[in-house]
Amino acid sequence: METSTRLSWRTRLIYGVGRSAEGIKTRAFEFFLFFYYVQVLGLSGSLAGLAVGVALIVDAVIDPLIGSYSDNLQSRYGRRHPLMYASIPPLAITFYFLFDPPEGLDATGLFIWLTGFSILSRGAIALYHVPHLSLGAELSSHYTERSSIVAIRTVFGALGSIGCLLVGMNYYFVPSAEFTNGQLDPTRYPPFAAAMAFAMVFVIGFSAFGTHRLIPGLSKPVQGDFGTGLVRMMREMRQALTNPSFRALFVGLLFFYVVVGTHATLQLHMSTYYWEMSPSQISGYIIAASVGFVAGLMVLRRTHDWIDKKQTYVIGAAMLVLLGAIGPALREIGYFPGNDHPILFPILLCLVFVSAFFAALAGVSGGSMMADIADEHELTSGRRQEGIFFGAASFAGKSASAFGHILAGVAIDLIAFPVRAEPGSIPGEKLTELGLFNGPMMAVVMAVGVLYFTRYDLTRERHQEIQQTLRERSDSRD
Repeated sequence: METSTRLSWRTRLIYGVGRSAEGIKTRAFEFFLFFYYVQVLGLSGSLAGLAVGVALIVDAVIDPLIGSYSDNLQSRYGRRHPLMYASIPPLAITFYFLFDPPEGLDATGLFIWLTGFSILSRGAIALYHVPHLSLGAELSSHYTERSSIVAIRTVFGALGSIGCLLVGMNYYFVPSAEFTNGQLDPTRYPPFAAAMAFAMVFVIGFSAFGTHRLIPGLSKPVQGDFGTGLVRMMREMRQALTNPSFRALFVGLLFFYVVVGTHATLQLHMSTYYWEMSPSQISGYIIAASVGFVAGLMVLRRTHDWIDKKQTYVIGAAMLVLLGAIGPALREIGYFPGNDHPILFPILLCLVFVSAFFAALAGVSGGSMMADIADEHELTSGRRQEGIFFGAASFAGKSASAFGHILAGVAIDLIAFPVRAEPGSIPGEKLTELGLFNGPMMAVVMAVGVLYFTRYDLTRERHQEIQQTLRERSDSRD
């Protein structure tokens, strides 16, 4: 049975590679989609932000529904795998058409297309992603091995994200005679979407089929009258929020993901216009971030051997508060190099390396803590419900990120940021407003989330007590 406390590396890798699909989808949505509809197709920032935000809010509701359904699904193929398999066809189709709207659409038509296909493609990936996260929590009950599972999963998510960016920037969106900035070429986006859809389908299939053999040893749903559909999901979410540790993590994530959503929406605007990076520099920036992220993952499990997960998360998130604001803040008071200074890019590389290092500490610690909270919930309720906890956490992240996307779109319009502009042509006051909004203002919001999260109180010692009680309860039933 693979739910023992020691897992083979083969099992971990086959499971973890499936996260690449979420990484590809997230990066394509957050790095390219807003830029494509605003700068290339000419949709207003407010409408583009609203469309992405509405899709995220719908997605936020879908996630816990899928989590609840997955927790209670009874089939010969277990609770998780049927949904993972079912996600493949709709994901490939809807993701492609999101980046290939019909020609001649006006603003209303573009808004409807962007909203509709964003909802459909997000729903399709959620059908896979939520059960996949929940499966990871079932693979081991060991405190630090869970961190290892989440770390491997996170590595593959990062690799998917990085691969999407590198392939996009260095193959599909390279400069041409007609477009010195390849990101402004509308003909590059449909083939890019087709390639990313194929990659997502491949890794989902590989991970789902590769873990199929584990189904007999996984947890089974507990029988009972818990309602159905939305009623059951709302009941289970209310019950989940009665857990103080989960409530601290849930509310903290709301603040955290407002910032994440805002940064993600404006990332290509910042790198292209604020810092005036070339496509090759953006690629180098991505590589530096990936190296920093992997470095954080390499030390993470050892870190959890002697530092509690809560402390690791707080340290990582607090550093992100500082590092996210320092560049634009210093630039606007005259203590940061200009875009033509040769030292600027090396400094940005160092900053993104360190930021990614601490992002790994915070991100993986949060995912590992979610599995621990599911154990605490099983102790008090007698039910294994990883799906509802990961779904509810996803609800917090996506609903808050939706607000961040909408906020970023409104900010672009309030700043009156030029459309289809070449780098270097943006007025200085517009760049100042963009930098201050994306840097110091968002750092304040993130700091609030970090402070609230300090209420989390599920320590290593408490988790060990929970595990011991659960083992004794299981032994008494055998």
